[in-house]
Amino acid sequence: MICNRCGSNNVFVQAVTDVKTKHRGCIGWFFWILLAICTVGLILIIPALTNSKTKSKTRTMAVCQYCGNRWRV
Repeated sequence: MICNRCGSNNVFVQAVTDVKTKHRGCIGWFFWILLAICTVGLILIIPALTNSKTKSKTRTMAVCQYCGNRWRV
């Protein structure tokens, strides 16, 4: 593989994983706490406290060891 910027063939290929975790906002927490207080049900609040969405995406990147240029493979 050859770098597009400098023309060097000293290129390293690596897998990069992006992980994004989405948590509930303040309004969501307030809603679930209010619901638990009104219904006096811990069964309703436990899933809300442990619920978070996690997304991961893996992509392959090439990195030139000479100039530091990165691009997708």
